[in-house]
Amino acid sequence: MQSGSFHSLLKFVVVMAMLTALGACSTPKYTDYEAFMKKPRPPAGGKPYVIEPPDTVSIIAPTAPEIHGSTLTLRPDGYVTMYLLGDLFAAGKTPTQLASEIEEKVMEFYDDVKVQVEVVGFNSKVYYMAGESGSPGPKRYTGKDTVLDAVLGSGIPRTAWPEKAVVLRPNEEGELVKRMSVNLREMYEKGHLRYNALLEEGDIVYIPINPLAAVGVMVQNLLSPVDPVIRVASTPARAETALNPNDRR
Repeated sequence: MQSGSFHSLLKFVVVMAMLTALGACSTPKYTDYEAFMKKPRPPAGGKPYVIEPPDTVSIIAPTAPEIHGSTLTLRPDGYVTMYLLGDLFAAGKTPTQLASEIEEKVMEFYDDVKVQVEVVGFNSKVYYMAGESGSPGPKRYTGKDTVLDAVLGSGIPRTAWPEKAVVLRPNEEGELVKRMSVNLREMYEKGHLRYNALLEEGDIVYIPINPLAAVGVMVQNLLSPVDPVIRVASTPARAETALNPNDRR
């Protein structure tokens, strides 16, 4: 058997095996829509902002010039270092809570001080695009990101299966306990926005690979170890054909 025919036969056998395997697998359908949808949908995430590394905060305290106007970025250990006050643990606190703590400590040096903390670098809050996304990975969370915002902002490659997209929402322990299936194609082609949920910090928008593209990837992966062998085996035949062009007749 010629190497070209062998290569074609091998690809056919692998493709048929993959299609059989896909047919035997059932895709789970998630119906936990109530975990995501709120009526009416809030205009933003609704949760108090909690400062985490590597957020950047600005200190406003006009009557305390030593700290007024300071811009501080939380270290990986959650602390910030301030003039007069030294190290303060800021992670896990709201701006109001951190301001109260700073105000209490700075009163050791001033009789009457009002402190305000403003978050100027929202760097710690993200959601995630996973699977067949044009730009997978963490995305900056703004508090008003919807499923459609996230998907269109990241892009959908041809290998994606938009009808089977899933939104996953972890709890505070990182366990994926809530999920929602979304037909993105109906959303962006027909305007069906019923499940265009408002994302929360840490949400994962997952778009699986479509069956045809999955078969292609698996075939490519299976054939990649033997491709060099097939190419070497077919080299003498190609060379003989090049040296004897009359054989093509």
